[in-house]
Amino acid sequence: MGGEADISVPARLIAEPARARMLTGLIGGLSLPAGELARLAGVSASTASEPLKALVAGGFVTVHRSGRHRYYTLANADIAHALEALQAIAPSRPVNSLRAHRASADLRAGRRCYDHMAGDLGLRVTGLLVHTGVLEPLRPGATAALHLDAAHPIITRFALRDIGGSPRRPLARGCLDWTARKPHVAGRLGAHLLTLFRERQWVTARLGSRALRLTEAGEDALTSLETG
Repeated sequence: MGGEADISVPARLIAEPARARMLTGLIGGLSLPAGELARLAGVSASTASEPLKALVAGGFVTVHRSGRHRYYTLANADIAHALEALQAIAPSRPVNSLRAHRASADLRAGRRCYDHMAGDLGLRVTGLLVHTGVLEPLRPGATAALHLDAAHPIITRFALRDIGGSPRRPLARGCLDWTARKPHVAGRLGAHLLTLFRERQWVTARLGSRALRLTEAGEDALTSLETG
């Protein structure tokens, strides 16, 4: 049996600015090449190799080959949740351009947080589930029960009886949203909802970003459930 968790170990790994920016770029569950991560970190491609080696060695990032290229991905959902929670207590970077302002606004409106929805979109869907009594109110980091016997069409519309994934992973848990500082739904339920929204084209991904845009069909679907 181990002793108390030593948070200084992951803290040291995250503390270096280039590594921190690379990790932030991977929160959306994407697999990115070293060149793209170097661009996100604001370093040269040759300089990026050392921070990436450290992240892989520290267990924060995994790497796989595809042809001549290497792609890097966050090692697991727990790391994404921890990074999102840290963003909630971190100061914001200054926004000095229209492009940066738009990118920030897009992320606040909706984004991927590893394999589930976050931002205003994720919180809207979470609020709908809680308000209808289908999901218990969430607390950051805590699991919550899903009530599939609730009399609401959201259960059928969101195919909530078809949630898959490993039973070792929580069905529903609260993940602290850094833009609103309250929890959105994660776990198998969160992953199921993102997959369903993408398959039904209720959301689309913004090119080169983890931002998600709610489509007209998605807006109609949510509005009908909120007002029905």
